[in-house]
Amino acid sequence: MKASSFLAALTLIACSGVSVDKVYAGPSSWGDAEKYAPIQQRQFCDLTNRYVTELAEAIGTRNEIKVNMTKKKRQLDLDGLMPEGAFKDWIVKVVSVKQVVAPKDPSADGDAAIVLELWCGTQIGTGQLKVPDGKDVWGATINYDSREYREVSKLSSGDFAVVSGEFMGLTDFYAGFRETFYASRPLTSDDLKANSTAKYSNGSELFLAKVKYIAAAN
Repeated sequence: MKASSFLAALTLIACSGVSVDKVYAGPSSWGDAEKYAPIQQRQFCDLTNRYVTELAEAIGTRNEIKVNMTKKKRQLDLDGLMPEGAFKDWIVKVVSVKQVVAPKDPSADGDAAIVLELWCGTQIGTGQLKVPDGKDVWGATINYDSREYREVSKLSSGDFAVVSGEFMGLTDFYAGFRETFYASRPLTSDDLKANSTAKYSNGSELFLAKVKYIAAAN
């Protein structure tokens, strides 16, 4: 469903005489929000839930090759679902919005850093990576004073939003990197010790995702 269609579906228009009153309604829970999620997002969360189970099993074998093959399989699955990491009109919940303070990194200083969560526990948005020279660099910040910057300035933690963009790859940060993995903060064995962590509300997994469109869904 297109973002415009989604937002229109959340708008109730009542007409009385010549006046028109608009009442804006939006999802108040994941139960409501999931109804509007596109197929791609649903499939992403299905893949994620399977991956959590498969990764826990692989880690349990204490065989690093099995663990790495499990991660590689997921990457191939995501490549098939999201060509070049692109996603469109996903329904997300805002976790946090911050302003980057990085005087030594003028390309990111003053930008917005946003973290968004999906119902399956995965987070997408802004983060930092340590590059080969040992420096921590920002990835997927939202450019200062851009349209997206102005939109995220209106959001609060807990709000639902519609977002489109693309996952960033490790090759965006590491020249000549052998694998095409997406840049992310991965799950660890501590996140997978019990089945109760299958939906890991701690947000241990975060994909760096460049936001190309975002609007409040509330």
